[in-house]
Amino acid sequence: MVSKLIFSFKKKRYLIGLLLFSTLSYGQLLEIDYTQGKREESSFRVQLVRTGIVGVSSLQHLDLTLEALKLRYDAKNGNHYAFTLYGTQTLWRGNRVDALNTFDFLMNPTGGTINGTLFFSFPLSQKELQHTKIGLSVGKKWIQGQPLPNFQNTSFFDNHGRLGWIYQRTLADDALTNSSLYFWTFPSLIVHQGTEASRKQFFDNQLDPFSYGYALELGLEYNTKLKVTLIGQQLLNNDPEGGFGRFVARLIVGYRF
Repeated sequence: MVSKLIFSFKKKRYLIGLLLFSTLSYGQLLEIDYTQGKREESSFRVQLVRTGIVGVSSLQHLDLTLEALKLRYDAKNGNHYAFTLYGTQTLWRGNRVDALNTFDFLMNPTGGTINGTLFFSFPLSQKELQHTKIGLSVGKKWIQGQPLPNFQNTSFFDNHGRLGWIYQRTLADDALTNSSLYFWTFPSLIVHQGTEASRKQFFDNQLDPFSYGYALELGLEYNTKLKVTLIGQQLLNNDPEGGFGRFVARLIVGYRF
């Protein structure tokens, strides 16, 4: 009995360690660069419980996400590095196909029971009201999937990557009224990688263990508080007539506390 408890504790400790120290997920809300002209100095910030997010997708999912932790470093040369930790809870599932409900977590940029993000951006050009950058992110998220027969484990990990071009423009910035409006677009290439066992268990081998595709993200941010994002994604090396090769659209509304 004691040995079983010790084994269970070690297993849970290993899982927690894996969650905290693995390379973490690609999905995060794009950070707006508010600088105009060259940055005068580097900065590092730690922020807790910063943003609440509501998302709805074409897979008929409504979910609530909390941005629990953000570590952000902005270098003097314009490079940006960030780590973000999210937690997501489903509020409503309108899809009757269990595998598609799990697929929604996989395709949700901020989805997963636990979702961490390492994100990097490197400037290409910088004007007073316009920025262009290369954006890169890599990582892992922990997904709680649909119930499986014979009491099988219902969670799995999915690894991610994203590489793209970021265009950001200031549409309005009035210091007198303390109001601002920013627009951005982020077309990118995306990859998802998981084990063959998890693809078989949760997706009936219809999702390739190494799936790749594209994403197009458009967004507006008002007064540095309210952020509205529309993102469309599609995995290209899966059957487009099947459930996992379809184009998935998601509307994300985030509010910074």
